[in-house]
Amino acid sequence: MARKVIESVTCDACSKKGLEVPGTVNLTVMGDRYDLCDEHGARFRDQLAAALAPAVDAALSA
Repeated sequence: MARKVIESVTCDACSKKGLEVPGTVNLTVMGDRYDLCDEHGARFRDQLAAALAPAVDAALSA
């Protein structure tokens, strides 16, 4: 009999709250990988952009 294995990827941030939301975004930071839903992916993208924007602007102006 043939078997088919289906892997479900859930959002790591939502899983901490006990929710099972599909993970659609991958975030990798220095080798650590996180699967995130669209909402958490956008939230972390915005936070990283805000945190890194001054440093990027300063480097470009130098």
